[in-house]
Amino acid sequence: MLKKLSLITSIFLFTFVGNAFAHTGLESSSPQNGEVIDSELKEVTLTFEGKIEQSSTFTLESSAGESIPVEDITVQENILSGTLSTSLDNGEYFIKWNIIGADGHLINGEIPFSVEVPNTENTTEVEKTETDTTKVDDIETQTTNEDAVTEEEPEQSSPSYVVPTIIVVLILIIVGSFFMMKRKK
Repeated sequence: MLKKLSLITSIFLFTFVGNAFAHTGLESSSPQNGEVIDSELKEVTLTFEGKIEQSSTFTLESSAGESIPVEDITVQENILSGTLSTSLDNGEYFIKWNIIGADGHLINGEIPFSVEVPNTENTTEVEKTETDTTKVDDIETQTTNEDAVTEEEPEQSSPSYVVPTIIVVLILIIVGSFFMMKRKK
């Protein structure tokens, strides 16, 4: 009886542990979490850790909650992408994604980013009136500011292995307790 129970428990653990670890998380994105975009954004691309279902999608919203139209949203294996039909105004935006992983689990998330495209008309007029020494100072200041702005925050995603690990540990405790009770009898 004990051998049969051990065999069944082992088969159960090895069968379902793989499924527990199969949740699909966000691997990378363009734009990235917290990124400041300084040029025209034409495409949004989200890459996931595993294959995602065709019904997966995302939306783009401004900080005021206004929906921005995204065209040609496609899913190819683990990549979800779409193109923007209009250029974005300067401001903060959120990519809100909803996917179905290959394991059938619904997963969603949000990626904040901002757009700060410099106004090119004002820049050319100012450059014409400045002296050469002022131009050098401005270029150094601009380079310093761009370096500070392009620092990226790491993507905030919770590890996909925490919950399955807790489940496996609980199962092992239950099985161990069962064996301890069998020995006492």
